[in-house]
Amino acid sequence: MTPRQRQILDYLKANGNVQIEELAEMFSITTQTIRRDVNCLSEQGLARRVHGGVSLPAILTNTTYQFRFQLESEIKQILAKKVASHIPEGSTVFLGIGTSMAYIAQCLAQYEKLRIVTNNLQVEKVLQGNYNVDVFLAGGLVRSQHQDVVGQSVLRFFEDFEADIGIVGCGSVTASHFAMEHEPIEAEISRSIVANSRESWLLADASKWGRFASSKVASLSDFSKVYTNQDSLPSDINVCGVK
Repeated sequence: MTPRQRQILDYLKANGNVQIEELAEMFSITTQTIRRDVNCLSEQGLARRVHGGVSLPAILTNTTYQFRFQLESEIKQILAKKVASHIPEGSTVFLGIGTSMAYIAQCLAQYEKLRIVTNNLQVEKVLQGNYNVDVFLAGGLVRSQHQDVVGQSVLRFFEDFEADIGIVGCGSVTASHFAMEHEPIEAEISRSIVANSRESWLLADASKWGRFASSKVASLSDFSKVYTNQDSLPSDINVCGVK
């Protein structure tokens, strides 16, 4: 999958469907080139051609989380292990939305003392069998496709805690090195996690630099640590890299 095809797929996930002409204008390329990208995605079962445009196939719409969980899974596991290795026993940790947080939770499942505060349903599911890990789960609107909880109540929920470490992912990273999310409420929740944590960590694999999302979270330089396999980042970003 090319970076542009990945961006098209991300845009479809955020918007459901889009016209060919709109995509051509967005990427400043011809409609013929966009149609070739759409055909490639359709052949892989990742998109569905409709009259004048493209949409997500029904099966993908209903399994959005599982599909994203499998994307870049190997590097997500490597990054998650590095993140977990830096979390001291006894910490209070915020874990935000996204599939990377579930990989981190898997690495924390054997901890003997930990407090996890989250709005991520998969994080709670992974950790519920460890009675030494206290899990606080936010209430609000459950998004089954994304396996998370959102809403203004979630913002208030995180404001009631002060974490040693707040960890978030992101939907994309811009060329100017801003972490972005697809929906405004997702970005708001991530900003709340950052604001109520003594240290804020971002986990973003290199594929995030080739994607599209429109809601700003924060500059990468605002995070205490950035865990990534992306190369050649500016010196003002505290990178904890892996290869």
